[in-house]
Amino acid sequence: MEWIDIREKLHITCDDGSALEGMITDRTDDTISFSIPADDRNFRLFQPGEKITGVVFKKNKGVRFHGVIAGRISAEAPTYTISKIAGWKSVQRRNYVRVECSDPMTYTADRNLIESVAFSRDLTRVEDELEKHMKAGMMLDISAGGLKLFCEEDISEGQKIILKFPIRNEEQILRGTVMHKQMIVNPSGIRYFYGIRFDDILEKTQEMIVNYVFQIMRKMGRK
Repeated sequence: MEWIDIREKLHITCDDGSALEGMITDRTDDTISFSIPADDRNFRLFQPGEKITGVVFKKNKGVRFHGVIAGRISAEAPTYTISKIAGWKSVQRRNYVRVECSDPMTYTADRNLIESVAFSRDLTRVEDELEKHMKAGMMLDISAGGLKLFCEEDISEGQKIILKFPIRNEEQILRGTVMHKQMIVNPSGIRYFYGIRFDDILEKTQEMIVNYVFQIMRKMGRK
C-alpha cells in the first residue's frame, strides 16, 4: 500500500463493466479513498458493497487490485472509500496489457493520403477525406500501445497507417506504424496479420484504452 500516493490517478472498472477515473485522496493500511469530479463525462454514483477493480500507474509500472466500496465520505467532490482490498498484481505499462478481441475496424495505408494529412493534429477534421480511402479490416487484439490488424492488403513493415475503430461507442482515428507482419496462405487466398504501434497518441486516449482493456479483462474473468 505504501507504493500508492495521494493525488495519484486511479483507473476504476466496476462490476457492471463500466470504467472511469478518479483521484486518490487518502489511504490507510487497509483502505483507499478516491474522488471523482462531478463534471466527468463518465461520472456515476457508487453504492456500498459494489465490487471494483482498481489500477494505479506510476510511470511505466503499476498495480492492480480488487476491492469493495465501503461507503461515501462527505467532501466537496463525491468521495468513496475502498475496503477489503486484495488480489494485488503488478502490471507493466511499458509493455501494456493486451486483450484479444474480434472487432471490425477500418484503416488506410495509402501513402499519398497519409502524407497529405501529416500536419493535421486532429484527424477527425479530415475524416471525410479519409473515409474515401478506408478499407475493411479486423482488430484481433488491443492494448494502449497498439493493436493487431487482420486484412487482405499487403502492407510493408515500417509503413505508416491510419486506423479507425470504436472504444466504448466513441470512434477513434489514430496514426500508427506497421511493426511486424505475418502472412498466411490458404486455398481461399492470402491473409495478412500486422502488429501496429500507435503513434502520437494523446494521453487521454491512451487512458481510455487502458480502461477499456481492463473492462474486457473483467468481463472475461466473470465467465
